[in-house]
Amino acid sequence: MKEYETETKGGKIEKRVFIDSGSFVIYGYETDGNMDKKIRLVLNGRNGKRSYFIIPTGNKRNLAIDADYEDDVFVLKDGQAVRVRDLFGER
Repeated sequence: MKEYETETKGGKIEKRVFIDSGSFVIYGYETDGNMDKKIRLVLNGRNGKRSYFIIPTGNKRNLAIDADYEDDVFVLKDGQAVRVRDLFGER
C-alpha cells in the first residue's frame, strides 16, 4: 500500500487526494478512480490542529464529524505523496 492510501473498515483501499489548502487542508477519498462524497477538512488554528470528515446529507447540507488529527498523513498532490502538515499556508 502506498503512503497516501488508507483502508476502510470494509477493506476497500482509498487514495487521499489533495483538493485545496491555506490555513486549512482539504482532501478527498478516491476508490477505483472515483472520488467519494466524503472529504476531510484539517484546520491549523492557534489552539492546535483539528480534523473533520465533511459528509453531504442532502438539501445542500453537510455533516461535520470530528476526526482524530494524524500528524503523518500523506495525500496525493500533482502525482506526488505530500504530508498534510507541509501543505498549510500553500495555495
